[in-house]
Amino acid sequence: MRLFFIFLIGHVPSFLAWANPTSEDDLSQDTPYMKELLREAKVAEIESFMDQKVDPCSDFYSFSCGNYAKINSASNLGVLSTGVFETLTKGLNRKILKMLNKAHDIHDTPEDIQVKQFYESCFRIKELNYPEKLKKLIAEFGSMPLLEGSSWKEEDFDWLKTTARIAHQYGIMPIIGAEVFKDIASNQRNRVYIGQQNFPLESRSMYLDNKTLTYREGYLSVIQRHLQQALAVDTDLATKTAKELLDFEVDLAHGLQDESAGLGISEMSELLTVPEMQKRYSPILDIDQWLFIILGERVSDEIYEYNKPYQQNLVEVIKRTPKSTVANYIFFRLIYEFVELPSAKPRKPQQVCVDLTKKFFAKNLDNMFYRRYNNEKSSSEIDKMWLQLKATFNETLRSSSALDWIEPPTRKLAIAKLEAMTLQINNYVWENLTEEFVDLSLQSSDYVENVRQIKMVGAKLMRQNLHKPPKPVDLGLQLSYTAANILIENTIKVPVALLQPFYLWSEVYPNAVMFGSLAYLIGHELIHGFDDSGRKFDAKGNSKDWWDEGSSGNFLKRRECFTKQYGRYVYDGIQLKESTAQAENIADNGGLRLAYTAYRKWFDSQPPSDLIRETLPNFPYTAKQLFFISFAQIWCNDVQPKLKALQVSTDQHMPGKFRVIGSLANFDEFSNEFNCPAGSIMNPREKCIVY
Repeated sequence: MRLFFIFLIGHVPSFLAWANPTSEDDLSQDTPYMKELLREAKVAEIESFMDQKVDPCSDFYSFSCGNYAKINSASNLGVLSTGVFETLTKGLNRKILKMLNKAHDIHDTPEDIQVKQFYESCFRIKELNYPEKLKKLIAEFGSMPLLEGSSWKEEDFDWLKTTARIAHQYGIMPIIGAEVFKDIASNQRNRVYIGQQNFPLESRSMYLDNKTLTYREGYLSVIQRHLQQALAVDTDLATKTAKELLDFEVDLAHGLQDESAGLGISEMSELLTVPEMQKRYSPILDIDQWLFIILGERVSDEIYEYNKPYQQNLVEVIKRTPKSTVANYIFFRLIYEFVELPSAKPRKPQQVCVDLTKKFFAKNLDNMFYRRYNNEKSSSEIDKMWLQLKATFNETLRSSSALDWIEPPTRKLAIAKLEAMTLQINNYVWENLTEEFVDLSLQSSDYVENVRQIKMVGAKLMRQNLHKPPKPVDLGLQLSYTAANILIENTIKVPVALLQPFYLWSEVYPNAVMFGSLAYLIGHELIHGFDDSGRKFDAKGNSKDWWDEGSSGNFLKRRECFTKQYGRYVYDGIQLKESTAQAENIADNGGLRLAYTAYRKWFDSQPPSDLIRETLPNFPYTAKQLFFISFAQIWCNDVQPKLKALQVSTDQHMPGKFRVIGSLANFDEFSNEFNCPAGSIMNPREKCIVY
């Protein structure tokens, strides 16, 4: 189960081909010639993406990004999407690939060497006898009807105990999950959370909506291929079983929450004693015994039940499902964690193995990258920018007129939360990375054995965490490419990928570029601390309702404006639905306003002679217009047609086009800079504003 108390900036797409250095080493910027060359390259890149024939007051996204898809076609490049964050990830991956392929050197820690050996084991997967290895894994916990046929004994199978034993040994939790995590109400201690399993398709809409059927069909093919290739099951039986497994998973998914309801962790978690939860679901779910097997001890403290409707639905699903189907599902989810099969569309082995290594060792690779490619200038710029953003929002909160819909007592608490909020480069220099490798002996010869060891150590550490102080939230791969606000820590974490120069920042670029992109992204995360869910966590990161009734009512009225605004948009023929969940739109709008206000403050404080560098050579736009163009080009992207329905169904973020249009249409400063007449598409008379 995933307890991610964050709001990510989302799926984002940009090929900064002109400005991106051609070698792995940073370009020297010391000479005037090189500085001017880099500035001209930036102009070439920006203009190549724009369609300046479009009226910016009619469609600022097309004005800023109208040619992007032609240059960076997802279909032509054979990828699902293209954009800024995909480009940042590619840049990071190139450096990771170089690190992993390099012979061991003085920079390598013992942990680095083990990560490299895991990477090498990926290249030898084809040498493994998968059926033999996976059948041994299954035999640790019983037998699989699919493999046993008529000799399988239903009376010997206890599904709940089997899942508990698998969870204890490997931390893999089919059907229902348990996690030891920070107490949302008192984050200085850990508690047990019980709730839904991790679903491969992740969301309710992916399992139940008609427009996402193609993804279920693709997943069905994956299940069938795993059964055939990894367990050597014949085609007909694999086809039949795959459908049974998917149907069961869809049945379970009826208990998932609708993402558009906008429920936060606080609303979805209930503090209970183990006996109380036992009484609620017995005899189908023997929670007491199940938890005892997983943790190896009785839990006397209260626990959190997460998403009660899931457990209620699970009880009914188990009653009506054949035991053989449940058993096949549990063992399939077990072996699924150990199998890496060639994809339907072959990719370069090196890239496959980099992705696989990142899946298990994302924070180790981020730390390796930071130690080898640390750029003090970028770290310093991010810290400086953070302080500017924080000071700017502080002034806004203290102003008697800026946010007059928030009552003074709540405003005071908001200021305290802002002052306590911190920003951290996600380089893991503060973390003891050795601890997770104490019991590991990863070798280059056996991928399955390596994964088995990793899973065992992870399960052991989870059990130990029950009696240890909480650690910083670890989201692994997700924090490698996107900034996040960790609400339960009141901390913004910025990925090391953003430290790479020439994508979003450079000392030779105008500050308008950096404020319009990097500062906006950080401002977006800052505002998340005060949005639908963020406002329910206090300055210490504890779940607490600290808003007075009047201010809360005003917030909800303003949120409703966003619900209606974004619900009117049509994306590639798909009508976007009105959703209660508006956290991302609130953060987009507030983050843009905050970044621009901070930029204006900086701009107005500079002597005129220093502002010459705020324009780009032969670029016919002012510094402030450049800020808005830079913001828009963060969201330039191209998406495969089949992915568009997925975006609309599952993503809390708007498609990039509407992140640009929606935010700017609400901002008078933008309309002023581009002289958009009142009533135009980009300057509507009714505007939505929270922060």
